[in-house]
Amino acid sequence: MAFSKIDGINLYYNDYGQKGQVPFIFIHGWISSSEFWRNQVKKLKDKRRIIVLDLRGHGKSDKPREEYSIKKFSEDLESFMDKLGVTKAILVGHSMGGMIALQFTLDHQEKVEKLILIDTLAKSSFSIRRKMLFFISQIAFSISYESFMRYYLKRIFRKNYPKVILEKTLEKVLKNPKYVVKSCYSAIKTFNVSQELASITVPTCIIQGSESFIPLSQAKYFEKKIRNTYLAIIEGAGHSTPRETPKKINEVIEKFIQMENGRR
Repeated sequence: MAFSKIDGINLYYNDYGQKGQVPFIFIHGWISSSEFWRNQVKKLKDKRRIIVLDLRGHGKSDKPREEYSIKKFSEDLESFMDKLGVTKAILVGHSMGGMIALQFTLDHQEKVEKLILIDTLAKSSFSIRRKMLFFISQIAFSISYESFMRYYLKRIFRKNYPKVILEKTLEKVLKNPKYVVKSCYSAIKTFNVSQELASITVPTCIIQGSESFIPLSQAKYFEKKIRNTYLAIIEGAGHSTPRETPKKINEVIEKFIQMENGRR
């Protein structure tokens, strides 16, 4: 348990496992924290070096009042790696964390050994239905922050996910400052690297839950555009696959890491 000062901001992180290896760096998503990866840390730390961090504005890291962006998170990651003396890493990103991993890979491909993207997007595209949901959610955010978050959590977990865990998650999520949540939401909405994916050459694993609110077409799009990919669909899982189906996620990660390249 430690803090690293990046651009005047204290970032909380944990560094586990076997030193001297190319580390995994796990990047959590919107309104989450490094705790999100606890099942992956528990499984992998005895065999590999695992680094998890709280992004600025999240978890135990500082939460400055500023405009948040995927680009800024990527810059934080570069400085963070430099501080730890990490020259190359296996990046694992979930949702917004996947966007950050994508941006970092596009900016610093030489620093990425392998890339694992879990339920993420290269571009936040909005159908008429999703635009309407976005409009309604913004109204809900203005009226009741708690109602907005409760609605969001019901969407990211599969339908039969235990209510007691949802309530505990909601309690943690509500500790995130509204200004951070709103700014990061805008960053997600405007993110678009869809035209740059073909330049990615590092082996890439795409993981997605079959019941996620992100359409499977997005995972197929990654598979089509990135030349060296391995696609894994987790049947019955929602958006939060590392929490919902940790055993399956861990198996996919281990299988992918053992491949010489992304494709079999």
